[in-house]
Parts: sequence; structure tokens; C-alpha cells
Amino acid sequence: MTFPALRTWIGGVAEESPEADGSWLHDPNTGEALVPTASSSLEQVDRAVSAARRAHDDGRWRGLAPEERAVRLGALAAWLDDRAEEIARLDALNSGVPLAVTRLFGGANGATLRDAARRAVVRGDVAELPAEQGGVRLHRVPWGPTALILPWNAPSAMAVKKTAFALAAGATVVLKPSSFSPWSAQLLLEGVHEAGIPDGVVGLVQGGGGVGRALVADERIAAISMTGSTPTGRAIAAAAAPRFARLQLELGSNNAAIVRADADLEQAAEALADGVLKLSGQWCEAPRRVLVDRARRDELARLLIAAFARRTIGSSLDDATEVGPVAFAARRDELDDQRDRLAAAGAELLRVSAVPERGWFFAPTVAVLDGPGLADEVFGPMLLVGGYDDEDEAVRLANTGQVGLAGYVFGADQEGAAALGTRLVAGEVKVNGTSVLDMSPASAQSFFGASGLGGHGDDDVLDFFTGKQVVGTDRAGLPL
Repeated sequence: MTFPALRTWIGGVAEESPEADGSWLHDPNTGEALVPTASSSLEQVDRAVSAARRAHDDGRWRGLAPEERAVRLGALAAWLDDRAEEIARLDALNSGVPLAVTRLFGGANGATLRDAARRAVVRGDVAELPAEQGGVRLHRVPWGPTALILPWNAPSAMAVKKTAFALAAGATVVLKPSSFSPWSAQLLLEGVHEAGIPDGVVGLVQGGGGVGRALVADERIAAISMTGSTPTGRAIAAAAAPRFARLQLELGSNNAAIVRADADLEQAAEALADGVLKLSGQWCEAPRRVLVDRARRDELARLLIAAFARRTIGSSLDDATEVGPVAFAARRDELDDQRDRLAAAGAELLRVSAVPERGWFFAPTVAVLDGPGLADEVFGPMLLVGGYDDEDEAVRLANTGQVGLAGYVFGADQEGAAALGTRLVAGEVKVNGTSVLDMSPASAQSFFGASGLGGHGDDDVLDFFTGKQVVGTDRAGLPL
């Protein structure tokens, strides 16, 4: 397989990314070193922001009508459609997510761009407001250069989603992919260039924390959209606070699932297994803790480990694989440490035994332990199962610790389960299912508590990238 060169894109030109720290990108299926990593210099970061600032100031992109921007985004969508298989394979290598899943993401990237463009056209950049004196308009104005900080678990999907809605809104952007999953962003920038999007509108910098810190701290960055870890989110918020840069941060959450007394345990176990093993366990809204009637706790744990064992575990590049490796060695090592801490706390550990020995594989695990479990989020194929005596206790436990993204409730009484779900501190609560997809095309979930700032919902995401400015004839002569 050919891997994209790790370039820095500034003003429509791909440059060498000269800084290197000796680290490599690896095949998570085998541990084999593939190519050296690369990092943009701080001088390149500065120039990338400068290019985005110039492109914002001269209006080369935001000055186009939404319909004109939509034509360019349509061309980019077609380019990505043609590269969908290549993107899927690169994502499977960068993240450990099975090819069957990355193909779904890769195949949907073009549709994401078209949808963002369509929404921007429907919304428009200017709207007439009712006023007795007439001549009052609402303008949607991009804040300015926007930093897009990308996660490693769904590389192309997140790069395309953030870029699509920012561009549809008229914003200029600088992307920084994770240093663990940089290839999709490289291809996206090639497509931006081929689609005729003006130079300087989209830039790309490479690297780790130092590059990210320089980007978000730059006074010219007016807005930041980031998906990633809670510590990184806190650091970004602190850097952005002095200048009040606009923030959308999707962070961690120890998402809880409550299994009610009337639930079908076998059905709940299958759904929970699907949820926790999606993206090889590397999904921010996956169920992480399950709370069930204490008398049925051990039965649910046995059903869960049996469901785990039925999944095909193997190379992320194998069409038949349902659970691949985790993305990189440090991710596996942290999961090992969390499992050891659970064992030290008295948890009974149930593990799948048929796991490849090479690569960054982590044996899917059910940890049976009453009480709060771990304070930190378990981001991988491991699920904690605990008991409760009544639903008030279940809600209290579910709302303990870092929560706010997602919650789950299982029960035969759909209305009763939904009513219980409203008591969870979470932006999205799914009843009797664990799908990655939103439950409604009109969904708009917020990030509660320490799980972040802002939220999901395509219209809300589009709105994030612009401010509202009212311009028009004043009510002259009135006493107030």
C-alpha cells in the first residue's frame, strides 16, 4: 500500500514537514513500523494561520454566495467519492477500526459535504428581518480563521465533517489531524486543491501537542472545533479564554447504561456488545458502564462475555473482522493498566481468549464490580458491569463521575425506559439500542458537564462557525 506523504499545506501549496522526533506510524495489526512521523515547524504553523487570515479578510471564500460555495464542495465530494476505498484502507491502518466500518465512513464523506452545502444554501447568508421601518437584515458572518483539531478514532469522517460545515458556512480553516492518524487529512487537502477551493481557505499542519498548542494559542484563530480527550480540551479552553475564541469541544464521558428489571437480558447483552465493540471500542459515545439489578448482575456479565466471544477479532484490513486492534501501543498499554487497577479493586475479569498475539490487540473484557469503578474513561473494548438495588440508586451511580455525552436504558416498557432516560446527565439517551447514528435527522444533542462545550446536530454545527450580525435602518427619532 502507498502512504500519502505527510505534507504541510499553506496557501494552496504542499510543503515538506521537516521536524521529526524519531517516532513512526505503525500497523496496529502487526506492530510493524510503516513510515516516520512528521511535524510542521512553528514557523509553518504561523504561516498557515496567516494564509487563513488573509483568505478570511479578503473574502475570497465567504464573499461567495452559498450556492457558489456549494458547487466547489460538490466537486470535492465527487473527488472523495472516487477515493473512498483508499481512504477506508488508510483509516483502518491509522485507527485499528475494521475495514467494514471504515468503508461506511469513507463512502459517506461525499454525502457529508453535499449535506453541509445544502443546509448552507437553505439557510442563506442573509435574511430579511421584519421591521416597521424596513431595511433590516440578519447577516451570518464567519468568526474568522478556525482551527479544526481532529481525533484519531474516525480520521476521515471527522476531518470531512468539520471541514464540510466550516466551509459551507464560509469560514477559513487550519486542520491539525492527530499525529497517530494523519493520512486522511492529507488526501482531503489534495481534494480541496483539485476542487478549485481558493488557495489559503484550507490549511493543514502536522504534529503532536506542541503544534496543537501553537495553533490554538494563536491570537488570529477566532474559533476552535476539537474532538478528543478531556485534558486536551481543558488546555484548549484555557488557551482560548483570554481572547474569548468560540469553542466546540467534544470530550470524554464514562457513558452509563441502565438495564431495568423488565429488560430482556439477552437482547440487552447483544446491543451492549455491539455498542462497546464498535470502532474496536474506540467510540466516544460507547457504553462504558452497565448497571443492572444486583441479582441479575452475574447473569448479564456471562451473556456479555459470550456475546464478545462471538465477534470475529482480527486484522482491521480483513473484510470479515468485527473487532480490530486499538490504534497504537500507548492506547493498549493504558487499557492494560486500567484492567489491572480494576482487578486490584476486586473486579472479576472475564476475557475473550482468542486474540492475536501480534499488534496492538486488547482482549475484549467484562469487568464485574459494584460501586463507581474507575474515575477515568475506559476507551477501548472493555465494559464494567455493576449492580443496583433500585432505580434511584442506578440513576445516582450513572450520574457519578465524568458524564454528559451519552446514556442508554434497556427495558420492555419503552415509555418507562424513556422516562428513566430523562434523569440521566447526557446529551443523548438511547433506549434499547447502541447505534452510532443519531436517532433522528433533526437530532441536536448538547455536551453536558465536563463532556465538552457545544454539541451535535448538523444545523447547530453549521451555526457554530458564524456569528449573527444585524444591519439596517435604525428607528430614528424614538425616545428609547
